[in-house]
Amino acid sequence: MMSTTEEKTPQRIPVSKDRLKLTGDGTEGVLLGTKCKSCGTHFLGARRFCANCTSDEVEAVELSKKGTLSSYTVVWAPPQGWKGDVPYILGQVRFPEGVSVLSEVVDLPREEIKIGMPMELTLRVGDVDPDGNEVVVYKWRPTSR
Repeated sequence: MMSTTEEKTPQRIPVSKDRLKLTGDGTEGVLLGTKCKSCGTHFLGARRFCANCTSDEVEAVELSKKGTLSSYTVVWAPPQGWKGDVPYILGQVRFPEGVSVLSEVVDLPREEIKIGMPMELTLRVGDVDPDGNEVVVYKWRPTSR
């Protein structure tokens, strides 16, 4: 049995280390991507080669935190294991780099959502892992640029 001094202190951890980097105390962060050095195409997450031109000349980059809502749907029947409220808005946000990322839209009544709205990255605790760590997920919220 561990003493209280030996116990691990719970931390905030990203839902995916390939897609999300947390900063500071885990309340801030940035989405991670890959940029092709040959054709300039950006992707969400780590990649070993470009899906556009197949070059292996790629580099890790941080993506913008703001983008534009390009599509959305209201989810009334969530996937198994969903722990959030239902219904919820699932929105696709396009970044200036050309990457589109799908995630939940928060802090906005369903009646007010519109294609073309400016959105920004926000982080929320989505779950707690078996070690007591808070699993942080990325979501979208409306912003005024």
